[in-house]
Amino acid sequence: MKRELIVTAEGTDRSVTVDGPLPDGRFRVAIDGTERLVDARAIRPGTWSLVIEGRSFVVDLDPRRAGIAATIGASQATLVVEDALHKRLASAANAGRATATGESIRAPIAGKVVKVLVAVGEQVAAGTPVVVLEAMKMENELVAERGGTVATITKSAGQAVETGDLLVELT
Repeated sequence: MKRELIVTAEGTDRSVTVDGPLPDGRFRVAIDGTERLVDARAIRPGTWSLVIEGRSFVVDLDPRRAGIAATIGASQATLVVEDALHKRLASAANAGRATATGESIRAPIAGKVVKVLVAVGEQVAAGTPVVVLEAMKMENELVAERGGTVATITKSAGQAVETGDLLVELT
């Protein structure tokens, strides 16, 4: 079965075509037109063993609100995987519409910043987690509603915050 996908990682869209499984059990994968044969085996749910051109990789895939966290060794990236046809149709439907960007992300409740997931100057899409806030012994991901460019980060990991404190400013 052949699937055409658009995979977005770190703000860059890649055209990905996956064909298979082939009769030998491998998959034919083309990324931006560069084709490779991939032997892919599920080790356990969410973890795959891949052999590409004789090199072996173990890939952990963890679904998140903003996409899929893909980890290979010490490297991690958040991937947004979309069906290519659906993405093209949505882009055509939204052509000419202005997209609102920029927002102030504030603490919805008093707590402690556990993690800041963005950096100043980074482009952030709508729905992307930007800060993890611990409140009442629970960790909460705060996401950008409209997206934009990170202009300022006012708190860092370990700092206490009060309700309404500015955490991240997007322009």
